[in-house]
Amino acid sequence: MARMFPDKPVGSVTPEVARVFRTLKRLPDDWHVWHHLMPWEQEAPDFLVLDAQDRALLLKVSRATPQQARQSPQLQMFGLEAGVNAETTVPGEAEEQILEAFLAQVGREGVSHKAMTGAVIFPNLVRRDVRVIQQVEVGSKHPWLGKEWLDSKGTSSWIDLFARTSLGGRELRVLRAQFTPEVVVPASFVPRIRRRNIEAGLGEYLLDYNQEYILKTDLDLGVEGDRLSRDFRIQVVNGVAGSGKTLVLLYRLRLLHELFPDKRFLVLTHNRPLIRDMRVRFRLLTPSPPKNSRQIHWYTFMGWCRGNWPRREPYNPLPMWKRDSLVHAVWADHLADSNVTQGMFKSELEWVKDNVITTKGEYLETSRRGRGFRLTQEQREQMFTAVQAYQRRLISSDTMDWWDVPRRMWHWIEQGEVKPAQYDVILVDEAQFFAPIWFDIVRCLVLPEVGYLFLAADPTQGFLHRGESWKSIAGLEVRGHSHQLRRSYRTTQAILSCAMTFYRQRVPEDTDNLLLPDWTGMQEGKSPLLLRFGSPQDERARIVNEIVRAVEQGVPLRHILVLLTSAKGENALREALNHRLGEGTARDPKDILPSDFIRVTTINAGTGLEGPIVIVAGIHEIFDGEGSLRLSEGERAELVRENTRKLYMAFTRAGQRLILTHVGDLPASLKDLARRGLLVVE
Repeated sequence: MARMFPDKPVGSVTPEVARVFRTLKRLPDDWHVWHHLMPWEQEAPDFLVLDAQDRALLLKVSRATPQQARQSPQLQMFGLEAGVNAETTVPGEAEEQILEAFLAQVGREGVSHKAMTGAVIFPNLVRRDVRVIQQVEVGSKHPWLGKEWLDSKGTSSWIDLFARTSLGGRELRVLRAQFTPEVVVPASFVPRIRRRNIEAGLGEYLLDYNQEYILKTDLDLGVEGDRLSRDFRIQVVNGVAGSGKTLVLLYRLRLLHELFPDKRFLVLTHNRPLIRDMRVRFRLLTPSPPKNSRQIHWYTFMGWCRGNWPRREPYNPLPMWKRDSLVHAVWADHLADSNVTQGMFKSELEWVKDNVITTKGEYLETSRRGRGFRLTQEQREQMFTAVQAYQRRLISSDTMDWWDVPRRMWHWIEQGEVKPAQYDVILVDEAQFFAPIWFDIVRCLVLPEVGYLFLAADPTQGFLHRGESWKSIAGLEVRGHSHQLRRSYRTTQAILSCAMTFYRQRVPEDTDNLLLPDWTGMQEGKSPLLLRFGSPQDERARIVNEIVRAVEQGVPLRHILVLLTSAKGENALREALNHRLGEGTARDPKDILPSDFIRVTTINAGTGLEGPIVIVAGIHEIFDGEGSLRLSEGERAELVRENTRKLYMAFTRAGQRLILTHVGDLPASLKDLARRGLLVVE
């Protein structure tokens, strides 16, 4: 069976096109067939067929009926006397003109006509009717195929329609870009510093076949009367770092919105810099304002909660520093004399709230699989007593923490006090960071029976790295509806090899969670650079000097992303850069839409961001924390796992150049990377 793009016809296609689609689907497995979706341009061939030798066949489908075919001589006579128009055009004539116009266009772009052929298909006409039309002087330049062709011709007959020359790599890219403009990726989306474009007329990139297949799978949203057997449709895409998960999500949004402009769309993720970046990218994909653009809503999950918060209720989550102070006080009162550390209590408290556990009995019965540290029955009882004490202190001060925000929203939804708007399509990026209660709310936002949920996730992060399933965390059955992307387009072999080796050496038991990348065609690149310092002041000064030198050499400000392991030096670094390069040169991407400035933020806030040049600063703080004597062995092991995943994510934000900074003696893991030649230490 040929690989079809999309996997089935979308929208109101004609019966003739649907029949040809079914026929083409029976072609060999190593053939590719594209159906023109026509969201941007109407007059184009209906199908592009590519055989195993990359030879191209363009097909235009005619709706001509037998009656129209038999009347074609009279139509031709009438056209000669009165002038040809839409009502008097002989069947096949318009189809020929569309094929010729398309072939001429791609020919002007450098595609050889020797590698392309075309044909007109008449699914309603037998051979005799086709011959009647051909007897009229319409000047056909391409084969005309009747219904017998669709009924009985095998692969060998289709092969005879192709030219004898294969398309070159550039020719194929030009042909795809012209036939399926919805897969063209602007060069600004690819985190590379482009010195010059040596291929005139092709300054952009294309989604690869796997990305395009995921983009176009299960596209038809149907209508209100088209009910589904399950609650709603769902699709999940997992992928290696930089494989284009967010890109596929944005392209799917654009395509669905073009095809179904009256549907309601909601885009969700977990942090502000990423949702801002996604909105800007979507605007670049749609230079002219899309129809009904108000039908698309963009939120972080917490932002959505805030937007739907009842006006009568105070919205006053504790600042994180106050919350940490409260956690310490409760731990000191209830758990300081036990083997439960403050870090364990904080983690367990968040887990209890994320899973909407409200009673002691429920807590004691709930499986803690994947939690990273064990608790005895006695410790669990002590832990829940401390959780209750923490919550009582929040209530007594008439406040809440950030983990209470979704809990309260869920309560109001269940009670009918909040009735949020529902959406035809919800697209979630970085879905691995969504908590179970977040998914409870998201499920309520999808229109039942006709809605669609698309999730993009990284299997090395969030709940997925613990081996948890979508069913256990999100209550979603995704078997048969998930896809994997294994080719990384963001980063280089050198950077990804370093990141993967670092991950494997520190967390060997988690190796199965790493998707093995497809290295084919991946840029080799330079090894990451590690800069060592004797003090944090020297570290900051060198980072500023390196960035200033890069800017003086012509590197655009927006190409530089600095990720810090903690927030304590964030403001100081931004101030130093602004002092050297000018006010507003360095900014926090949480506070402003992306534009031409150096992005300086924390690793936690940088999830989903990317740049050609990435500096991961202060990594010694992560390793120092792992050596704390206050940690239990179980807590230390869990911290190593969390830190490894965090640094893996940070390393793979880089498109071309990765620079790490470290104060003090290097840990064994970094020395090992240097010894293997995967990391250059200076």
